[in-house]
Amino acid sequence: MTTAAATDPSALLAGLPARQGFGDATLIRLAPGSIDLGGGNPATDLLPIDVYQDAFGAVTGSTEFSALLKYTPAAGLPSLREAIARREGVAPERILITNGGAHGLALAVLGTLDPGDVIVVDDPVYPLFLRVLDLIGVSVVPVPVAADGIDTDDLERRLSEGLRPKALFTVPTFQNPSGVTLSTAREAALVALAERYGFTIIADDPYRAIAFPGTAVPDRAAFRRSDRVLAVNTFSKTLGPGLRLGWIVLPEGAAEGYTRLRNRLDGQTSGVLQAVVQRMLDDDRLDPSIVAAGAAYAGKARALTDALREEFGDAVQIPNPAGGFFAWPRFTGDVDFAALFEAAQDRGVTYQRGEWFAAQGEGFAGFARLSFSEVSIADLREGVARLGQAWRSLGGRG
Repeated sequence: MTTAAATDPSALLAGLPARQGFGDATLIRLAPGSIDLGGGNPATDLLPIDVYQDAFGAVTGSTEFSALLKYTPAAGLPSLREAIARREGVAPERILITNGGAHGLALAVLGTLDPGDVIVVDDPVYPLFLRVLDLIGVSVVPVPVAADGIDTDDLERRLSEGLRPKALFTVPTFQNPSGVTLSTAREAALVALAERYGFTIIADDPYRAIAFPGTAVPDRAAFRRSDRVLAVNTFSKTLGPGLRLGWIVLPEGAAEGYTRLRNRLDGQTSGVLQAVVQRMLDDDRLDPSIVAAGAAYAGKARALTDALREEFGDAVQIPNPAGGFFAWPRFTGDVDFAALFEAAQDRGVTYQRGEWFAAQGEGFAGFARLSFSEVSIADLREGVARLGQAWRSLGGRG
């Protein structure tokens, strides 16, 4: 008789697929001097380093510092939950602190879905969310993203025809990858559908604070008032992904259950980091620094889109980003887009292919997600020039 080795994986672990497309490092070639237009990091020179340093100094120098080295409440420090609740316009009891946005999404998925359930997602979709769904095993139904967010008219038609999802996932503000924002009217329609048909909305909103000058961001009042919405957010885009700190705005009465779930996973978020961020949120310099970062990102976005139009002419269609980190151009013409990706890397520029954001199948050929957030304006222009060289090498015309 044979016995299983101690390292035999569970069915879940053994069944997790390898990354394909987005996030597959084997597909990306970053030689010295290459320009990376594929990332999602904020620019470190636009982060509020001085506010960070002062907050760390104040926390580590306080008489309460030693207590922060102990276990802290699973839902988060009350002072940080209160600070976030003031900004969100909700009761502190509805705030659950997480270890970043991905952790929040995992909690939302585990707390909402069962194996075999149906979930509706943005199309194009943030691909890493689909990998979170691998933890459960569900059926994914794509719904297209229009210029004003997920297409609630198409969703309503499908629901009237019998579609019954348990949940819906959307990135409502400066969507990754398309950059569009869910309008207030679409938001209200989406909430009405969720309440009528009984599904949960998982709203992942990490780019909400990165608005360009003159852009009015919806305040998400319909989301905030509904008990059908789990609103996931993170400080990764404003304070840096290395912080690993985020939060969920839960429906009233849901905190106890999600805290029990969280207790069975990681238990808590660092008390030290929570105290630091709470001080930063109370610092009068923080919000102006985020506004200034948005203005700087707007300048980078203009440089990128202007360069694309100059380089490609009628062969590119590109909306002007109003916030966030990404442009979503569509290239037209008789070009092999898989070959274009390789030819571009041969010339020292890489990006994310549009096909990698299809919720199912091979959609979005000819699209590209180009990140402008952490790349200098000079490198953005040079990256577009290299992409143009690759385009012309394959017979593309502008």
